[in-house]
Amino acid sequence: MSNFLPVLVYQKIGRPSKNSRFKKQWTPLKSLEKQLTKLSKQGYQFITPLDLHSALPAKPILLVFVGGYQSFYTDVFPLLKAHKICATLFVAVDTLGTYNSWQAPHQEPWQNVVTAKQLKEMVKSKLVQIGTLGLDGRNLLDEEPTQAHRFLKESIFRLEKRYKISPCAVGFWPGSPWDEIPAKSITNGLNLPVITSQKGHNPRTENHFLRILHPRLFTQFLLWKNK
Repeated sequence: MSNFLPVLVYQKIGRPSKNSRFKKQWTPLKSLEKQLTKLSKQGYQFITPLDLHSALPAKPILLVFVGGYQSFYTDVFPLLKAHKICATLFVAVDTLGTYNSWQAPHQEPWQNVVTAKQLKEMVKSKLVQIGTLGLDGRNLLDEEPTQAHRFLKESIFRLEKRYKISPCAVGFWPGSPWDEIPAKSITNGLNLPVITSQKGHNPRTENHFLRILHPRLFTQFLLWKNK
């Protein structure tokens, strides 16, 4: 496995509303395209969690989008197809075709979530793999670990049985206060890579807990340093 496996995570793509309290969660589409083009020129090869089970390329990178927002389907998916780039989309299974009900509307207007039909189309393209955030988008680390574990197992079951999609990884929300003990309890026995806000370096091969990086200046420096 490579000595450096960056996991670059995005949430909402586009421009936030003027009254948004979550402006840092947004990435303009042009900025995203510029970043992806730059990474490709630096020789990075985009992988998904499914590739962790085999030998990785010399310069792998995992591209992650969290939340399952419609902007991924309308804006990011065409970008992936145009550049032939793979990515992983993390969704809360019970919100498909609805909106991000985990967010208070006074903090920012609600965003629509991708539909099951759109999800299947993207999986069929083989450019997008699906990870799970749980059932309804609530932060699993805020739940009692046994209950959160049940939510996670049920989300996997529903993706597989209801939509015929096998999730490739488990995700915790970016910025979640990291506590390794409950996170291990929540994901125990699932045998899936875990995308987290943990501290440390990737990869951690003993349990496939993978630390995320945000598309900011420090991350750009790390990627440049390892070019």
